[in-house]
Formats: sequence, structure tokens, C-alpha cells
Amino acid sequence: MNFFSHPVAFEGSPSSHGPRAPGVIPVAAAPAALAVTEIFHPHAGNLLALNVRLWLVVHYLQVPLFALSAFAIARLVRARDDFPARVCRVALFVFALCFVVFDTAAGLVVGSLVESAHASGRPGAWLAPIHAIWTHPILGGTNRPLLAFVGRVALSVGAVAAAVSLRRAGRPWLPLLLLAGSGCVMYVFPSHAWPGGPLTFGGLAMAGAWLQWPRAHALRSQHALWSRDAAARTGWRSAAHGQREAVDGVRRDPQEQRPAGRAPFGAKATAADVTPRPHERGEPGRRSG
Repeated sequence: MNFFSHPVAFEGSPSSHGPRAPGVIPVAAAPAALAVTEIFHPHAGNLLALNVRLWLVVHYLQVPLFALSAFAIARLVRARDDFPARVCRVALFVFALCFVVFDTAAGLVVGSLVESAHASGRPGAWLAPIHAIWTHPILGGTNRPLLAFVGRVALSVGAVAAAVSLRRAGRPWLPLLLLAGSGCVMYVFPSHAWPGGPLTFGGLAMAGAWLQWPRAHALRSQHALWSRDAAARTGWRSAAHGQREAVDGVRRDPQEQRPAGRAPFGAKATAADVTPRPHERGEPGRRSG
């Protein structure tokens, strides 16, 4: 199931637990981490001369970060259900799929073959399988492979569609321009090594944080208002409950409230229920004139 295709309710919508925390970190963290990782991405020239350990570490980190970055950008339109938002989700799913497969083949498989070539003691014998993958027209790392091209197009479409959807929701121009422009950087710098990758995902992280930061302040204010309102409602309920208990206490046992010396209506009086008159107690009474 495409987990990008279902919009989620706005994070500040009322619920039994009040407003939830704003999504600044979920939106910005993965693209920012990917941008920092790609600063260290080695440039591939002579593949047998690569720093293989650094190459593999970078690509092991990139594989999950590509998917997480796509999910982070999709979070920006999670409360939107218009056509640009749907295009954004589909495009980012395609980007994540293409770049994960592309980076696994051109990054991890090629790096593992280079590592094995050096471990064998005869690296020259490994050149043919290494170059067969590296120059592959669909999943290779050179000659503009198809997966990398489709992934770049999908990322730009997703970023621009997200900006259009958010602009229709009234969001400010400047962070949306940064969002759309960052998604198109790899048309100018096709590689996701420096400078293409860091500029692309660093810009996406900045745009996401910029869009979410004012909402974070608004949600904190909303949460404070919600807390005060909840406290007021709780106090009102407590007061009303106390009044009901007081009324119930009065009505609970009418026998306890009857005047002394009188039996309940319809009941036979007993000695304990009769209060003796003064002359019955042997006290002098007043005589009539």
C-alpha cells in the first residue's frame, strides 16, 4: 500500500488529548541528515582507487535516508487532499523507490565488488563485473542511468506539487519557492554527491523547517488555550457534582429531616416518636385567664 497516498488529519486538530507536538523535527531531520551525509560522498573516478570504506558507509546511510526524506516532504501536505497534494505523494513514492534501488546497485553493489577485488589480491580481474554494473543503462552510476533520471524528475515534481498545494492553503511564498527550487537542483548538478545532493536536501530541510516553525508557535499557543479551557471545564464539572451530592444528601433520607416528635406520615407512632407535653412531664402549665 502506498503510505503517501492517505492524508492525515492536521496535527493541531482537537482530540481527547489536546494538540499534538508540531512536526518541525520529523520534516527537517531526515533531509538535513542526508545533506550532511552527501557532503562526504566520494566522487567516482577510478573505481579501484575509491576510499571503499567511506563509500560503503555513505551509501549504507543514504539508502534509508532517501526513503525517510521522501516521507518527510510528504508530511508537509499530510492535511491536504487536493490534486497537487496527491501528485506530490505519488511522485515522492516514485523518487524513494528509484533512488533506493539505484543507490543499492550503483553504490553498495559496486562498492562491495571493489572491496572484494582488493581483498583478492588481483583487482584487475574484477574490472569487468564492476564496470558492467557501473555503466548499466538502468541502474548504473554513470551515463545518466534511467533510475537516477526518473528519481530526479519525481523529486522535482513532488517538491513543486507540494509548494503549489501549500500555496493554495495560504502558506507564504518564500519558503515555498525554496522548497520548489531545492527539488530542481539536481537538474543543474546531476550527481547527488557535492554539490548537487547537499544543496538539494539541505534546501528541502530548510524549507520544511521554515514552513513548520510558525505553526509550532501557533500550536503551543493553542495548547495553552486548550489546557486552560480543559481546566475550566474540570472545575465546572466538580462544582456541579458537589451541588448534586448536596441535593442528593437532602433527599436521601426524609426520615432524618422530619421534625422531632412526629411520626412519618402513615406510620404508627411509637413512644420514641412522641414528645411529652409540659403538663405530662409534671411541669406547671399556664392556666387560661
